[in-house]
Amino acid sequence: MYGRDINRKKLNDNPVVETIYGETVGFTLPFRIKLFEKWKENPTPETIEEELKKVDILAIDLLSHSFKDICARFKYGGYPLPTEKSHPEIDPEYKETNPLILSGKFYRKKRGFGMTIDPGFRQELMEAYPDTSIEDMLRRNGIDPLDVGCERIGRLEQAFKREIFRRYAASEGVSKVEDHVSAASPKLLENPYVEKIVRGNLYMKNAFFNEVYMIPIPLSKIFEIYGIDDSLVNTWSKTRINSSLLAWKPLETEVIPCNEGILKIQNRRASMMFQEVRKGFCELGQIFKTDNYDIQRKVCRWADGLPSDPWGYYSRKRILKLMDLSKSRYYALLHNETYGTGKINRCRRDEEDIAIIRQVLAYKGFEKGIRQVYMLMPRVTGQSFSMYKIRRLMNKYGIRTTIRRPSRNRKAMKELIARNQKANLIMRRFRLHRPNEIRLTDVTYLDYGDDLRAYGSASVDPVTGRLICFIVSENNDLQLALDTLAAMDSYPAKSGAILHSDQGMLYMSDDFQAAVVERELTQSMSRRGNCWDNAVQESFFGHFKDECPYEACKSLDELQECIDRYGFYYNNERGMWDREKMTPAEYEQYLEQMSEAEFAKYLAREEERFEKMKVKSAKNAHMAARSYKEFTEKSIGGLNDETGGSFKKV
Repeated sequence: MYGRDINRKKLNDNPVVETIYGETVGFTLPFRIKLFEKWKENPTPETIEEELKKVDILAIDLLSHSFKDICARFKYGGYPLPTEKSHPEIDPEYKETNPLILSGKFYRKKRGFGMTIDPGFRQELMEAYPDTSIEDMLRRNGIDPLDVGCERIGRLEQAFKREIFRRYAASEGVSKVEDHVSAASPKLLENPYVEKIVRGNLYMKNAFFNEVYMIPIPLSKIFEIYGIDDSLVNTWSKTRINSSLLAWKPLETEVIPCNEGILKIQNRRASMMFQEVRKGFCELGQIFKTDNYDIQRKVCRWADGLPSDPWGYYSRKRILKLMDLSKSRYYALLHNETYGTGKINRCRRDEEDIAIIRQVLAYKGFEKGIRQVYMLMPRVTGQSFSMYKIRRLMNKYGIRTTIRRPSRNRKAMKELIARNQKANLIMRRFRLHRPNEIRLTDVTYLDYGDDLRAYGSASVDPVTGRLICFIVSENNDLQLALDTLAAMDSYPAKSGAILHSDQGMLYMSDDFQAAVVERELTQSMSRRGNCWDNAVQESFFGHFKDECPYEACKSLDELQECIDRYGFYYNNERGMWDREKMTPAEYEQYLEQMSEAEFAKYLAREEERFEKMKVKSAKNAHMAARSYKEFTEKSIGGLNDETGGSFKKV
């Protein structure tokens, strides 16, 4: 047999050997633990050799391994762990021997066969690092670093350094930090707060940390205050100093001799602290804009316990002003324990009251509106709420009743009217303009044939009386209004002309108004329910229905043809008594040929006619009111005052 085969057979027969895989020899877990404990007493290859000889294993028997390899395995891996993915702790008879697990600072992974560090203990190590090494912190917690292993400790150090670099970058407001920069020893050592520089790393005196640890500003600003050139300090020194500041506790240090340089530093430090104090009080004031009265009360008590400022700058009044807190509210929070509880109490009372309302709503199982709840509540519960309170609570808790629920269409229509309603730009001054400066439009119904109905949409120029377009449709819809607007393009109005209509939903729609704006027209609307504001258009429809025999038409196309023939007759042959007996086409040409002076006289005559018409209309309205009064008195017997009415002021 060859030598290798002899060694392999010898190892297979040895009880401390668990596996032989290729050139690798694996010992049993109990033997590895025993071997590791001996190695810890004297961590040298000789210790490994001595212990293996006791179980009849020599260096030549280890195949490709050596005593140094086992020693390195222990040094880097630490306390031996199982080589299989098993969890021996689930065995009731299992007794834990791993000192890391027994310390409570490590625990076995839920998956696999390794260990992981407790998150709380890891945070404790990171807060102490780098001022205290990981090995020293392990010893302070009763853990031998050899049990942990160099590999695990090295990974922790790398993770801590990355975290420290990340914190430093966040405090400086940058996304990443620069690479290593060596420190310039001669210049930095002149600073009285610098202790030493070792291998390019900067170390500050304890006095530096005592003075700046409470100032919440970036390290670069601190270096600027203390006269340290930030570019001369390497990144590792910055991150180490920044980490020390975060965990610093004041220490008694030597007194630094005072000189002019120290005074300048202290003046800059005092100015920065003054600014940070002001900023801190302003940030505290944001708490009083919330509803957390407990925290507000704690802040007030903290402010009340502040020592008095010997220079009188930060007086109570100044602090309250910085926090934007009134004096009355401050003392109320300080001395009145019930201050701010009103809202909480109201919410509690609302919970109790809504339970009563729900009890009434559930009575007999029938639907009830707010009025029924109001009337039934005394009978059902013996209590009484106002209708306002019932409505408020039902709205607050989202209780909806099906009794006469508001119409969504009506609500949408009101919103549309409020959004798209236009002002009356004409105010019945139909003829006080130039031709083609105004367009009127409206829709009327046309009954024709055998019980057929169509809808006609027309547009008229009120100045000349010209019919611009007149189209019909079977439906009174938005498309009819849009088609009318398109038909107006055949005889276009002037840019910026007024398009006047009533307050119909067709003319208030977003699509129609967008089309009006696209044609550079200005929209105007009559007052609601007032046909006189569109009188010229209504007058045209009256003449058309009196003069045109459209009722005899049998189809919609025949009706449109009849309307087109009447439109040509109306514009070119039919005279108008109130327009110099001219046709609309002739009257338009007549006005267009006027000079500016002649047109001004024309407008003056039309203005005079308009004023006379207003006086006559007011007189007619007055007479109608008096007639109505006399009719009412005769109908009910006696004066209106006796029956609750009065017509004295007409």
